[in-house]
Amino acid sequence: MRNSESRFDRLPTIEKIQVGRPRLRLKNPVLADGSEVLDWSLYDFFSVALTTHFNVVQKLFQVPTGGNYTPVGGTTFSKTLLHTNVEGGGGQLPNGYKLDIQAIRLVVDGAIQYIDLDNLLFSTFGDLKIGQKDYWQGPLAQIPGGVGAVLSNAPDVVTAAPATIANGPLNANGWPGNLRGVYSLSAGLEASIAYGQNFNFIIDPTLSETGAWTTQADSVEPPGVGFRAWIHLDGVWTRPTQ
Repeated sequence: MRNSESRFDRLPTIEKIQVGRPRLRLKNPVLADGSEVLDWSLYDFFSVALTTHFNVVQKLFQVPTGGNYTPVGGTTFSKTLLHTNVEGGGGQLPNGYKLDIQAIRLVVDGAIQYIDLDNLLFSTFGDLKIGQKDYWQGPLAQIPGGVGAVLSNAPDVVTAAPATIANGPLNANGWPGNLRGVYSLSAGLEASIAYGQNFNFIIDPTLSETGAWTTQADSVEPPGVGFRAWIHLDGVWTRPTQ
């Protein structure tokens, strides 16, 4: 005997005002609580004016885009994406973000006077710190830029005012001109920065046997202009899906 119960009898009863409105509101099964992974370079900026005693330790990745930064011997300005892509309050990654560092780079403005460049590379110490631990230490000469201006080690390739850097065989960090010629961390031993971890990169010009150094004046040949430089932390960037 056929059951007289309708197949619709078990459905919930709704009011007229609810007709056409969604009853089940589920998270997107593909993007919910997900993340995306991409190649990334997290960078920050530091600068010293000409004829300036560089005796101030620089602590990078603390001032985000839009924050104020004062170059050593220079005038305070508001950082833009030209100077840094650090977000939030600085010193930590935003919530849900992570960076697995695979390479460290120093990129120097090509207008730097060659004596200042030499002092920056060989008389200045760098230190990558994550939490309370050091993940790289050494003179800045160890972290080539992989990109940027080229400069011969010989000063006679630079013309008189205005100073012009010749396209010699070496890049601004004195390494062979290889676009991927960077200081890379061994595979499987990448330094990781997770959300909530403090991190910074220290630039210390005071540890040389001769002490802190002074940038060249504009009266020398070629003229000094001070310098602008960036530290890049290249690696795998994990961030929440939007």
